[in-house]
Amino acid sequence: METVLKPAAFVVLGEMHGTQEAPLFASMLACHAATAGQPVRLALELPVEEQARLDAWFAKEDGASWEFTDSDFWRREVQDGRSSEAMKQLLERVRNWQHAGLPLRVVAFDAGGKDRDATMAEQLQKARGEARQGTFIVLVGNLHARRDVGAPWNKSLEFMTHRLLATEPGLVSLDLAYPGGSAWICRGMTADTCGEKPLRGVGAAQPASISLQKNADDPDGYDGTYSVGTLSASPPALGASTATPTPH
Repeated sequence: METVLKPAAFVVLGEMHGTQEAPLFASMLACHAATAGQPVRLALELPVEEQARLDAWFAKEDGASWEFTDSDFWRREVQDGRSSEAMKQLLERVRNWQHAGLPLRVVAFDAGGKDRDATMAEQLQKARGEARQGTFIVLVGNLHARRDVGAPWNKSLEFMTHRLLATEPGLVSLDLAYPGGSAWICRGMTADTCGEKPLRGVGAAQPASISLQKNADDPDGYDGTYSVGTLSASPPALGASTATPTPH
């Protein structure tokens, strides 16, 4: 952690949406940096339209989670894992740490559009311009976290992290490593394709840790990996048993 979390660090964590472990790891990494006195921006792949609602909720001394989940994003019919119970818990943890005095702030950076990788990179560059000395920890889908250019369906595709390299040459991009488990995944664009799905392992079983050793089979994809153990699916926050119903 200490090697990655240098002053003004920019760390991109590629995740598999819909797990309990990736949001928890991101929040703990942010807490570790903030506890050391670094002002931290925890950037999440949430629509930019959610920022004002989140800021208002974070500013309150108390408040229920339905105050920020009462939006179209959290109530989408097709839940892809970005509005999971684990993401809700992440936001609740950060709010508690923030009110305890830690210098933490959440940034929603998904601006949508035809080229999401471009608009997400632009939003992060804008946020960076407002916090040059801050530590940025970015949690995003692992394709967006790739440093190199090209995908099987588009050889010239420039991912978000590749676009950030022009202004953040020292950024560190890490892919999620896990021995197996499950995640809440959508296989299509309709609600009936979403649910808890088993996953093949990517990496050996080991405790939560960071490795800056590149994958020999994919040297340009990431700078290393972060391990979280076996993955556990996290269902949609408003469908989970612990979700707080929105009053009508």
